[in-house]
Amino acid sequence: MIGSITQLYPHRLRDFLTGAYREHGPVFNVTGLGQTFTVLAGPEANVWTVKEGHSHLRSLEAWRPNDQAFGVQRSMISVDGAEHRAFRRVEGRTYTRAYLGANLRRALAVTAEDLVPLRAGDDLNVAHWCKAVITEQLARVVVNGTARPYLSDLLSFVQNTLMVRVTRQRPPLVEHLPGFRRARAQTLGMVEALIEEHRRVPPEQAGRDPDLIDDLLAAQAADPAFWSDLDLRMAAIGAFIAGMDTAANTLAFVLYRVGRHSDLVPAMVAEADAAFQDGPPSMETLGGLPHLHRFVLECLRLHPIAPAMTRTVTQDFEFAGVTVPQGRRVIIGTTVAHGLDGCFTDPDRFDPDRFAPGRMEHRRPGAFAPYGLGTHICAGSGMAEGLIMLNLAAILRTLDLRGDPTYVLREVARPTATPDDRLTLRVNAVRHSAVSLLA
Repeated sequence: MIGSITQLYPHRLRDFLTGAYREHGPVFNVTGLGQTFTVLAGPEANVWTVKEGHSHLRSLEAWRPNDQAFGVQRSMISVDGAEHRAFRRVEGRTYTRAYLGANLRRALAVTAEDLVPLRAGDDLNVAHWCKAVITEQLARVVVNGTARPYLSDLLSFVQNTLMVRVTRQRPPLVEHLPGFRRARAQTLGMVEALIEEHRRVPPEQAGRDPDLIDDLLAAQAADPAFWSDLDLRMAAIGAFIAGMDTAANTLAFVLYRVGRHSDLVPAMVAEADAAFQDGPPSMETLGGLPHLHRFVLECLRLHPIAPAMTRTVTQDFEFAGVTVPQGRRVIIGTTVAHGLDGCFTDPDRFDPDRFAPGRMEHRRPGAFAPYGLGTHICAGSGMAEGLIMLNLAAILRTLDLRGDPTYVLREVARPTATPDDRLTLRVNAVRHSAVSLLA
């Protein structure tokens, strides 16, 4: 009855599926809580998903419980086909790297604010710091708000909702507890107040460029039958659902690796110093920092936040000689390939140079999928990677950090994988004033 359910939690899933792939091949069944899932894994599954997934798989069953928690019947992440494309057209603009580039200074101001209090000898609590910074950056850049007064409620509501409704790490009872109900009310109230403020003061009157909420209000005005007020609320809070765990937890793993691989840090520090030499860097400048970029990509390979995708089969199909029936729940092990010898040389070793010219191991078909695959590939991957690069460069420019040599990485799922709260980095010295990041 219990089956492999404890191995399907996000922080254990990739290792479990990789081991099963090595033993059973690219297609196998797993059971948990009396339910059977068919797993498609490895580079061949990734290639199939890109080519055929849209014709045979849907997202509805995996994400409907999350939609219901927010009072809606659908969202960008739960629908497919024309509906998904309609959501993505409206919501996608403000998740791009280009949009972040146009608002980079606002994102950098958050980093500077949260670096200013740090002094030599202080300990940086990595997981908490990353969540606070990324969540506030999303609030300011994507919806022109602030999350600081609501951070604990926002984290409690969003994370517990996902852990109850999607990953099923916690029982439904959690949603009836007073603390959760308060966090839900505070979070939804924050988002509704933001939407109302955007209705009252449009961007041309406020003297700002349109953001996600402005795009949603324009879409509702053009097609009110498609966009209800609850749909707008769900889409607005989607910025936090999508980023406060994914980008923040990836940044936490990046900082863990900074503390562990001190031999790789000087080259990245040199790039960060050069990037900030004449003021805040552009997205083009950040994208042209090879050592930082390879370092981040290697962290995405070894510590993928989205290790797999869950879908439902809409019509029978064959994969690797096995017929997968209509109605079966499937798990696409998108990141299994990250740990395979056939895709990456010595895959368990941290080696950013595998992404360097002349190697480019991730370019093998189906080998690298940190953001998912197919029509539901992460809409915010450009912004997420940009924020990670920006924050990493700013941190290295500002602080000389040292890792604790006695720390052994322990991953927890909240709901996606993250280093636990014991991970800290010691501030050895302040290299430059955090205020100078904006000069």
